[in-house]
Amino acid sequence: MPKINAKIEDIERKIEQQRNRLKDLKAQATKQERKDDARRKLLYGAAYLTALETLSADSRRRSHDRVASHITRPKDRAFLGLPIHEDSGQSRREGKAGVGGDTPDLPFEG
Repeated sequence: MPKINAKIEDIERKIEQQRNRLKDLKAQATKQERKDDARRKLLYGAAYLTALETLSADSRRRSHDRVASHITRPKDRAFLGLPIHEDSGQSRREGKAGVGGDTPDLPFEG
């Protein structure tokens, strides 16, 4: 019986080690996903700002206004110098529900 109990303990220890390893790998994957997301946003933002420079003043204003309408958090709007809306994103939600208008395309949409 002691041999069997020793084998059971050994297997349980190995299982626990593997669970810890799995937990660590999942944490690494989540961290990498966040880094990739941040890099993706940075690259698209830089491309957008560069593309804005090639537009006429009117097109630039319309494109900027379209993008700015999707920035709804008051803290973010204040940081960017945008007016803070009292509805705090209500118009954006309404726009997604089908209430739409004529909005210009972003400069890099194809």
